Amino acid sequence: MSFENMEGQMVQMPATILHQLGLVAPSVLTPGFNLSTFTPTERVVLVNLDNFGLLEVVLHKPQFLLKEANLLLTLDTENGYATNVIRELIHGNRPDGFNLFSFLIHQGKSAVCVDREDQRENAGQAIFHSADTDMRTYIETAKRLNRSDFLYIHFLDFDTLYREHTNRPPVELAQKLLHRTDRWLLGFYKQARANTLFLILGNQGQRDYGLKYEGKYQSWVAANVPICLVIYKPTGE
Repeated sequence: MSFENMEGQMVQMPATILHQLGLVAPSVLTPGFNLSTFTPTERVVLVNLDNFGLLEVVLHKPQFLLKEANLLLTLDTENGYATNVIRELIHGNRPDGFNLFSFLIHQGKSAVCVDREDQRENAGQAIFHSADTDMRTYIETAKRLNRSDFLYIHFLDFDTLYREHTNRPPVELAQKLLHRTDRWLLGFYKQARANTLFLILGNQGQRDYGLKYEGKYQSWVAANVPICLVIYKPTGE
C-alpha cells in the first residue's frame, strides 16, 4: 500500500467531482480536494460500496485496488450510514436542494446513475437505470461505461452480507465478495477510455475481527472512517 493519503470530509466530494470535470462549484459547497495531478479528466466513475472501509482493504487485500490506487482519501462524516453519506455526497449536505446529478446536467454534462429503485429520487435529472442486484449493477455498468461524463454505481452486497451476519460475517465470505467486486472493477478499468478517473468510495468499515495490526494499519482499523480510493487511467494505458 504505497499510495498517498489525504484527509478531509465527505462533503468535499461534490466540489471535487465538479472541479475534475472542469466546472466551477457553487460557492455554497464545501471546497473540494485538490486532485489536479489527475488531469485531464474526461469522465468520472464513482463506485459506492456500502459497508466497505480501511479494515476491508487491510484484511482482504483486493489486488486491483491495491495495485492501481494512486491516492487514498479518508473522509470524515457526521455518520457512516448510507442515508447520511448520500446526503453529503450527492446533496453536499445542503438544505437548499442541491443535487450533484442535476447540477451536472444544467452545466451541459451527462450523468448516469445505476442503483436500486428506491434511490431513483436521489438521481435528480440524471439518466437512471434500476438494478436490483449487484450482478445486475455490474451488467448495466458494463453497458454504459464511457458513455457519460459522470457515472455513479452503487454496490450493496457488502451491506447485505453484514446485515445477514449481524455485522460479523465469516472472514472467508467477506473476502470472497470483495475479491469478486475487485475483479469487476478491474474489468471496468480495462474497458474505460483514457483520462477516466475512478473514485471507489466506502461509506464505513466494520469492527475489528480481533486480528493484530501494526503501525499505520492499526490506526486505520481503529479509525473506521469512510474512504475513497482514487484511480486514474491516463492516456497510453
